[in-house]
Amino acid sequence: MYLDCVDRFRVAFPAVGWQPLRGSEYIVASEQSTTASGGARVVFNPVEDDEEDTYVDSVGGYGGHSVQVVEHGWIVRPKHHSFIAIERVVAAADLDSLREAVADDRRCCSSSPESIYIALADDPDFHALSSDYDDIHLEVDTDRVVAVAGAHTRRLPPWSTAELTELLTPAVREYGCVVRDVTFESFGGDLASYEGMGLPPEEVERMRESIQAEPHDIRVEIEAVLPATAERLILAARDASALLDAYKGGPLNAGTVRNLLRAGKASLLSVQPESDWLEVKSAPYNIHLPGDPGVRSKIELAQDVARFANGDVDALLLIGFKETKRDGRSVVGKASPASTSILDVDRYRGVIDERVIPPIDGLTLEVVHTADDKGIMIIGVPAQAPELQPFLVHGAIVGDKVEGAFISVVRRRGEGSITTKAAQLHAYIVAGRAFLKDH
Repeated sequence: MYLDCVDRFRVAFPAVGWQPLRGSEYIVASEQSTTASGGARVVFNPVEDDEEDTYVDSVGGYGGHSVQVVEHGWIVRPKHHSFIAIERVVAAADLDSLREAVADDRRCCSSSPESIYIALADDPDFHALSSDYDDIHLEVDTDRVVAVAGAHTRRLPPWSTAELTELLTPAVREYGCVVRDVTFESFGGDLASYEGMGLPPEEVERMRESIQAEPHDIRVEIEAVLPATAERLILAARDASALLDAYKGGPLNAGTVRNLLRAGKASLLSVQPESDWLEVKSAPYNIHLPGDPGVRSKIELAQDVARFANGDVDALLLIGFKETKRDGRSVVGKASPASTSILDVDRYRGVIDERVIPPIDGLTLEVVHTADDKGIMIIGVPAQAPELQPFLVHGAIVGDKVEGAFISVVRRRGEGSITTKAAQLHAYIVAGRAFLKDH
């Protein structure tokens, strides 16, 4: 793979002078060595410099084990331990160069695969034997580098490995990575080992049920598709890990989506289908405009919120995501944060309170800031008591006309909405009158 990438780079940039360095490794003949990914080269270079030897030794490493990310620092390996490095050091590394350096047969006590853990500390606090490290790590084999994420579940996960691969793919795709492998492992062992023992079918079934009820470890391997730095792989693995944690309790819901947004993981909602609890808007409502355009936007906002209030589950209306289509269904697209000066929580709440009748219990509005004074608004609509429904909207949109004096009653069904018929509204009124008469 590495040679293919180098050859493609060579063809694309024929003016760049290339020279062989060692084996299949190449460097650009310029003032600074580079790689196909643009990341730093990694070399196995037994420490001979006294200053470098002092550093590697001072952080618990051993020169005969460690590798160097050129111009960035050392990925150290203490004797009889795995590699560990400061994140900024390992993140700068070109993956193909990292693989070659770790596989260098001159390195003492090498094995395959080798794990590289990412320290949560930086100099001067970093030490290979005492620093805490990230939940995700890298594994370097002779032919690839993967990032490994994982999770623990109380029993057999509710998805197949293929289903979980599909669920996690959106989290890594934007980094140019793929989910290479997903495996489940139980503390009770592998069912296949029992099936080959010639046990009676009822005994095999008993073992199956027992293993399914055991706690399981989920292991997810993520691989870069094209030449990449370790940083891309690390970021992809962290997002996959965050999404995996969100899915552990079952399908995503209003609570888990809110937590993902608060944690800055808006991209993980990609391809999540719109439903009876989730709707996205790519731009803010124009409730600030004067005249009919502003009234129309206020009615649209109130109707979108009332649809959820007339449902039976906790729901979210998110302002700051594009909508796209997948297999004929509306799904969440890329985040499109809006200016926080327009996402005025008090103004939005005022419109909803003014136009939705009765007031919605537990309504929440918040803006999650992204960058450059932009953000995503989260409007949370908890499931409402049935006796408060239907929620009415003061105002209606009839064709192209805005009817400010009308009352509209809307509900959500799946990714769309339906209106309440006059006969059903009449039935609500009759039922209410009958209740009042009897009480």
